[in-house]
Amino acid sequence: MVILSENDYLDVRLNSLIADYDVETLTNLYQPIIGYAALAVYFTLIAESKNQKITSVTSHNQILNRLQMATGDFIAARKKLEGVGLLRTFLEESANVKIYHYQLYAPKTPYGFFDDTLLFGMLIKALGDSDANRFKTIYQFSAEQNLGNDISSSFLEAYQPNFDDPAFGKAVKSVNAIGRRHGKINSEFDYDIFIKALSEVSQITQDAFTKKDLKEIERLSTLHGITEQEAASAVATCFNPYANKGKHVDFEALTKLYQEQTDYSFLLNKKLNQSKNFNSGESDLARKINYMEKVSPKQFLSDLQNGTLPAKSDLAIVNDLSKNFNLTNGVINVIVDYVLHTNNNILSRGLCEKIGASVAREGITTAIDAMNYFSNINRGAKTEKIVAKPVENNAKTTKKESKQQSDPDNWDELLDDIDEESEKENGKA
Repeated sequence: MVILSENDYLDVRLNSLIADYDVETLTNLYQPIIGYAALAVYFTLIAESKNQKITSVTSHNQILNRLQMATGDFIAARKKLEGVGLLRTFLEESANVKIYHYQLYAPKTPYGFFDDTLLFGMLIKALGDSDANRFKTIYQFSAEQNLGNDISSSFLEAYQPNFDDPAFGKAVKSVNAIGRRHGKINSEFDYDIFIKALSEVSQITQDAFTKKDLKEIERLSTLHGITEQEAASAVATCFNPYANKGKHVDFEALTKLYQEQTDYSFLLNKKLNQSKNFNSGESDLARKINYMEKVSPKQFLSDLQNGTLPAKSDLAIVNDLSKNFNLTNGVINVIVDYVLHTNNNILSRGLCEKIGASVAREGITTAIDAMNYFSNINRGAKTEKIVAKPVENNAKTTKKESKQQSDPDNWDELLDDIDEESEKENGKA
């Protein structure tokens, strides 16, 4: 349980050379995946790494003021940078002082980006097939032409070096300078567990897959929240031993299988047990927020239905909320929960889209911010109802009665808890 305070200190270090041309790669290829807020945090931390050569002590409050960004938005942006390997975060605690050490890494080259099925897949998801491949074309060099015989001199021909010279001995012993380094994209998918599980359900060995195959299996499993054991069973089903290497797995069939078959209860327990708390408290509100942030809308709907597969119409609604309004899973889960509780347990497309559009205009990206948003509009609605409701049969409508009529069952206490806890909490890490 880690809480980020504006008064906590930070230290920024460049763990790679970051060139001018990286700005174009970040803007064109990474920004559609991580968003403009995360990109602003990345560039600001680069600048801060240079500032700290003069003034070494910096608080998060100074960074947040410069970004004009709330603590929750900063943390959400930071996690997106960490997720794609542009940033690693370390926390040092001593007495009452916390220092966050941020290590920045260079983005992949365009070649490395498009060779990474996880990153390229996320770009296709964000921009669509056409635009994503347009960028791939932009970064392709024209085919080499036959220009005649290559008569260029080699290094030995040009310099005739004497390797007995002491200078070469000193060069061997020299300290390595900083180079171009990429952060690793952390994934919960473990290849060793996958291969072991595959051997238990089939005779398929790791040699049957190319590196690209394994990356694609990891990408699809990560996107759909599939465990290694589930992936092994699905891959075995979609495996053609008679095809050429690199074409053994029918990825179209695998994707469909992932969408239709998921052990939601097992997956939910695994993710909640392995994940760090999103919120700082152990209250019902904190647990609800943690739950909504960690699970996908598909899993959330399934859990509401005691583990049964959600209706295709409901899945289409949450898919459109994500696609059309670019809402996060946590925000979509809050909308779904709110609509079900206020609309007689019916997930209305019209109501979901209306609320989704409003939430998108507010720029809300986290479950707790979405709950705060509903808290504000709900309390505004209650006030209006108290004032406007006519008195019938000389009966007085009390504030308590009006509250009971306007609030859903669980949202009554939940919205009250939000007001109390929002006064206590400064942020979350």
